[in-house]
Amino acid sequence: MATLEKDKGPPHDKKYVSSVQIPTVDGILYMEGDEMSRVKEAQNSAASWIIRALQESNYL
Repeated sequence: MATLEKDKGPPHDKKYVSSVQIPTVDGILYMEGDEMSRVKEAQNSAASWIIRALQESNYL
């Protein structure tokens, strides 16, 4: 599940950052995504970063 970490800017130009946490055998893996103009894009960015981290850590 993604968590909205930040939203900033005026209502007509908001920017959002989401994060994802996944429990692993070594602890909790936490990744924050890129700043995006839509919440869904921010969530997708965080999900993409966590997948990359899981692949690099040989969990996937």
